[in-house]
Amino acid sequence: MLVISRIICMGMLAGLSVTDLKSRRISGSVLILGSVLAAVYLALTGREHLWAAMGGIAVGLLFVLVSRVTGEQLGYGDSWLLCILGVYLGVWNLLEVLCISWIGVAAAAAAVLMLRRYRRGTTLPLVPFLAAGYAVMWVEEILLLH
Repeated sequence: MLVISRIICMGMLAGLSVTDLKSRRISGSVLILGSVLAAVYLALTGREHLWAAMGGIAVGLLFVLVSRVTGEQLGYGDSWLLCILGVYLGVWNLLEVLCISWIGVAAAAAAVLMLRRYRRGTTLPLVPFLAAGYAVMWVEEILLLH
């Protein structure tokens, strides 16, 4: 079950990365599908994963609050996606993915500044960095198991 959920998450993140790079938007229908799949996953995994998933959802909801407070500088779609990932990953793996992702965002922002490509209002899409962070976490998980 774990491998299937990891593949579903990676596929969803890869697809959403492409649309986030192209349009800076995240498809609501994909987020709805992801939410339904996350609910099914939670129902199938049972009680042993419930508290970790609730912690992951809480982290995502914290980002919904950040979206609201910042006037959507961090989009609601990104925050919703973090809630979905929180179900699959649980709180600790989600925090690991976020840490890796923010390191990537910081490196990309530094590169944009050094190349003088920054203009007022320049934004970076978050989902590709979440996908990269997720991939790093997954590879790390595989290496630790073997």
